[in-house]
Amino acid sequence: MRKIVALLSLLIAGVSFAQPERFAVTIDHDAFSGPYSGRIYVVFGDQQAEPRTRLNAWFNPPPAVAWNVENVMPGEEIILEGFDLYHAPEQAGEAWRTGEVTLQAVARVSLDSPRPGTGVGDLYSMPITVNLGDIADDQSIASFTLDGVVEDQPFTESENTFHFAIESDSLSQFHGRPVTMGASVTVPESWHEESLRSYPIVYYITGFGGNENEVMRYMGGMPHKEAVGDVIVVGLDATNYWGHSVFADSAVTGPWGEALTSELIPALEAEYRGPENADHRYVTGISSGGWGSLWVQVAYPDVFAGVWSHVPDPVDFRAFQTVDITTDNANIYTDENGERRPLGRNGEQIMFWADDFIARETMLGPGGQIQSFEAVFSPALENGKPAPLFDRETGSIDPKVAKAWEKYDIRLKLEREWDETGEELAGKLHVFGGSMDNFYLGEAVGMLKESLDELGADAEVEVIEGMAHTFYWPGDKRMWETIHERWADTGG
Repeated sequence: MRKIVALLSLLIAGVSFAQPERFAVTIDHDAFSGPYSGRIYVVFGDQQAEPRTRLNAWFNPPPAVAWNVENVMPGEEIILEGFDLYHAPEQAGEAWRTGEVTLQAVARVSLDSPRPGTGVGDLYSMPITVNLGDIADDQSIASFTLDGVVEDQPFTESENTFHFAIESDSLSQFHGRPVTMGASVTVPESWHEESLRSYPIVYYITGFGGNENEVMRYMGGMPHKEAVGDVIVVGLDATNYWGHSVFADSAVTGPWGEALTSELIPALEAEYRGPENADHRYVTGISSGGWGSLWVQVAYPDVFAGVWSHVPDPVDFRAFQTVDITTDNANIYTDENGERRPLGRNGEQIMFWADDFIARETMLGPGGQIQSFEAVFSPALENGKPAPLFDRETGSIDPKVAKAWEKYDIRLKLEREWDETGEELAGKLHVFGGSMDNFYLGEAVGMLKESLDELGADAEVEVIEGMAHTFYWPGDKRMWETIHERWADTGG
């Protein structure tokens, strides 16, 4: 059988280049039991062996196109046509228009991965190479067969690093299917020798797109590795279908904060001899993990003994990257003068713009950074999806949704609840931003500092002059020194 599928109408037009009008895609019987309903992509690679590995890239992503399909049976040939709407980055050069490129088809299957083409169970074809300059307007590309299946990559354990996972009761109940939470646990050398000893513990939350493996990169890259000492370090996996959970309870992604504090932490610390009380339990993170670490400290002030948050996602929604979402007639794409808003930079050089970045996300579907914000902060619609903060065509922000987001504005939350939580948070808040943050996050950190100063807080909040989107290593070192000093003071 052959099925004709028109191009997904939600996609945004990009720069034009020579293009075939039709693709033929078949799902292999051995790869999927079917019927399949979901999103199928074709990725244009720069003669790479696996273009799908670049499908989700932020910087210089390749052109790609997608279709939504329903009830496609294995063995059934799908004709995908109407290739006049797609997403191609502005940086795409002449090679994308007329040159030789490698193409690969992908079908999204995983309900847990935010990155199409790399989630466990996702389908993909063998890459093919074509010359776009030789393609006639009415010519079809050779057929793709989706016969590859992304397999689970088991965590690589070592003598001192282990993988820990639980099936979360609260998340599983919310989603109506089993949901697993994962973490890596790195123990000090003495842990093997002193079987009755407990240890202080640090929970590390990675940035957007990372998982429990990322803590190894963090620990390997720090210039003061000797400062870690006898501390258990846990790398948390915050990824989900919509992007990054930031361990906040959400109407769309579920009770991630509840699951962390009432399920994962007690089970993990019981198995690996964590601290006997919250006085020696700490949390840190970077970027989305910087926001998540600050959120769990503020939302659960008695669960953690301190947070060291590095370049967090917006902690004050009056500076949501480059837009104040609280103002009338706010627009995510353009400023008050009608100029395009940048979203990524390298020093003074603009790396990508908000409208182009979001066009890419719209093509990819759930899992991108902006949609991840919506999935955590927005109310849920009747279909379970998040209420959009803004109109995808015009960029106009919906003031009702922006108002609903106030629940997750960390600056506002601290101000609202300071009389109840201020004493419990004394000495616990450490936040570092950069004045040249690559994603324009430093201004919000500065606003948070002003607010906490007015509240009379003893919080350590700094915006480091000239610092980009990275760890503030002097602050990180102070975290480890503080942990050891407090442990020693209690006779640990």
